Amino acid sequence: MKTRIDRTLVLPALLGILVAAAGCGTGDAPSEAAPSAEASTSAPAVSVEVVTLEPRGLVERVELSGELEPWVHVSVSAELGGQVELVSFREGQSVRKGQVLARVGTDLFEAALAESQARLEGARAVYEKTDELFKRQHVPRQELIAATSALHAAEAQVKQAELRLERSVVEAPISGVPLSREVEPGEVVSPGAPITELYRVDRLKAVAGIAENDIAAFRVGGEATIEVDAFPGRTFEGRIHLIGPAAMGPSRTFPTEIAIDNRSGELRPGMIARIALVKRTLEDVIVVERDVLQDRDNGPVAVVADGGVASVRELTLGPSEGNLVVVEKGLKPGEQLIVTGQRGLIDGQAVEAGEGRP
Repeated sequence: MKTRIDRTLVLPALLGILVAAAGCGTGDAPSEAAPSAEASTSAPAVSVEVVTLEPRGLVERVELSGELEPWVHVSVSAELGGQVELVSFREGQSVRKGQVLARVGTDLFEAALAESQARLEGARAVYEKTDELFKRQHVPRQELIAATSALHAAEAQVKQAELRLERSVVEAPISGVPLSREVEPGEVVSPGAPITELYRVDRLKAVAGIAENDIAAFRVGGEATIEVDAFPGRTFEGRIHLIGPAAMGPSRTFPTEIAIDNRSGELRPGMIARIALVKRTLEDVIVVERDVLQDRDNGPVAVVADGGVASVRELTLGPSEGNLVVVEKGLKPGEQLIVTGQRGLIDGQAVEAGEGRP
């Protein structure tokens, strides 16, 4: 005969056994599910380096690319044609203003001058004789008028011959350096034939274009610095000599010339120039190095140490100069800007600050 177990009695008994078993597991040892006191403490402070922010000045510049050109460039040509008798210059050797560069057809013009002078002497003799006779009333007035006219014509011919002779001698119109030598003695050239190109190089100009957005900040006489690849690490001083009155070309920039003293002769036309123009000088502003800043979702940020914890600041940036940038909003004088170890810090994270780079 099978015995029937009453389920209403078994279930409460099983629950009692389970509760008793759980109670036997408690004691002095902590449970694995419960967090330890050490685990609940905060992470150790992060070592960082800081600098104390102080107001300072910043010079804002506009960077341009241009080319060096001679201060004056003159094309020298033979005004009159003829045989080249003399060429007295060499390429690259300086010449003075008024120095003879070449003679073209001078011998023929000298002969023409001598002929016109002889005619002038004859005309003058005829005039003097006619004038004397007219005063004695031995010749009519018409003969005196004709002799006077012949004398004036002879004088004009002499003047023309003198000018031709003078202009057969090609002189340097400026002091400079001949770029080329287009003729040689013995050649026969036509009027207007090129002789050379003269560059004035004791003073140069760097030619560039200023954008419309920046043009209002500059005036003639403004400071500029110039760098060229031929002299790495060196800068040359200059000043704005000319700002074009109208924008030119597809770029719509205003042509600008920077005057540069080149009496040393180091710089040469054709060199590519990097030009920095002083746009404005700012005083008493917060200036930081751009590489200590971070770009996050809301824009550039900096991290400062405030009472032993990190404080992330959103920034509004202003003008820059190289790696330096003005912070218009977000930082204040006297705050400690974290310059080393700031990457990845979050608001409220503990930091241990040491003095960093200035």
